[in-house]
Amino acid sequence: MLSKFSLIVPLSTEQGLRFQLLQAPPYIINFSGDLKYVIEDIAVNECGKRNTENLRLQLSHKQVWMASSIHRGEEEIILGVHTVLMQLQTDIVTIIVPRHPQHGREIAKKLEKEGHNVVLRSQHERLKPETNIYVVDTLGELRQLYTLTPIAVIGGSFLPGLSGHNISEAAAAGCAILTGRHVGHFSHMVLEMQQTNPLSVLQVSGKQELEKSLIELFTDTTLLEARRRAAKEAICMLSNDIVTNIWSLLNFHIFSRLFTEMKPPNIIAKTMKSETS
Repeated sequence: MLSKFSLIVPLSTEQGLRFQLLQAPPYIINFSGDLKYVIEDIAVNECGKRNTENLRLQLSHKQVWMASSIHRGEEEIILGVHTVLMQLQTDIVTIIVPRHPQHGREIAKKLEKEGHNVVLRSQHERLKPETNIYVVDTLGELRQLYTLTPIAVIGGSFLPGLSGHNISEAAAAGCAILTGRHVGHFSHMVLEMQQTNPLSVLQVSGKQELEKSLIELFTDTTLLEARRRAAKEAICMLSNDIVTNIWSLLNFHIFSRLFTEMKPPNIIAKTMKSETS
């Protein structure tokens, strides 16, 4: 089946070798870079813009961090870290964005029963002065929400069996990025960003390392800004020319051949004659 393909563009040399082991012809395997690095501007309606800016104002006098794409079980790690941070700085706001909205509602309900002051995004409530946990139970807003926080902890990476999530959106927003060790097929992205700039992504092994790293970032503005800048610069460098490279490959391997096949023979002959004259 793979021998019938005109072009395969894998993410890595390792994937390219795997395609060859599956009998894909080597000449159709080409590399262009990972499209996940390419973060285009997205259209946000006026209502969405107002909501985001309104939340930005409410958070403007707070110390904010976000835990995104959280899977079941990881909220215990995040909330444990939140408790430690609150003991050090009472103006902390932790934004929790579970992978699935229903999980967010369950987290909020549990925290309210325990006496925490929680705001659930879908309820459109304003943050009170004592609010310290903001739970996002909506879809399609993560990229805008990353612009509200200087620190992003990417979930799906703190428990065995998980395989990480895309870190490029947080990097493009200029967040200092932390993630766990269980990043699966996103390991190539973590490695490439770290090779581009060692400060761009920080991997931690669990709750204690996450606590320590967040405390350092909240207490060392210079380190925080360096990590934010490193993440954004790394993603800019890695995304450079990827779309152009892919279009070039498509033109060479697909579109030019289709154009030749679709041309009537007399047009091809005339074209060749004009090129030789």
